[in-house]
Amino acid sequence: MNTKTIRLLLWPVIIILAWLVYRSPISLKEFQEVANFRKSAVIQDLKDIRTAQIAFKDKYRVYAGDFNTLINFVKSDSLAVIKAIGEVPDSLTEDQALKASIISRDTVFVPAYESIFNDDYLSTRDDRFDFDLDKLSSVPFSEESFSIESGNIEKGKVVVQVFEVSTNYATFLNGLDANNKGIDLEKTIRVGSMSDASINGNWGE
Repeated sequence: MNTKTIRLLLWPVIIILAWLVYRSPISLKEFQEVANFRKSAVIQDLKDIRTAQIAFKDKYRVYAGDFNTLINFVKSDSLAVIKAIGEVPDSLTEDQALKASIISRDTVFVPAYESIFNDDYLSTRDDRFDFDLDKLSSVPFSEESFSIESGNIEKGKVVVQVFEVSTNYATFLNGLDANNKGIDLEKTIRVGSMSDASINGNWGE
């Protein structure tokens, strides 16, 4: 086999190798973009769940321990809202106007859904992801549900209510090739904590 023939045979191999080298960093970049998009969807869902949990605790003094209870609360329950009746003069605070009997307060009950997920709240959400109450327990891009727990712990001799909702990276990165991408698939993303009196997320908010 002469040199010219060898060169002709090597050219396809060289081209393929060059293409693989060229594509490798792009593939990693594309993976990171998709992974970050999915992670953002999970974070938004965890924020929505936290909002519902806060409202549940405001009414019942404990956090919901399962999604059926939490979602039924949002769908079917009501929340007390105190409204001022009358107009507060510019020269007075609301409390001063109340003491002077210029205004009065009345308690009205509004559907929990309208109070919790009102227009003001919805306007703060990441608009890339639609809000669907019926899918609140579902981890995006998977067929799995978030893990949810609630209970109480003692902090400084005070008993406080806690909750935690979580999933792991393997669940929401389902279907993606995460090998050699620097991702710990067992890492957990969560909001709240069963060991600390915190309702923050662990994604660095």
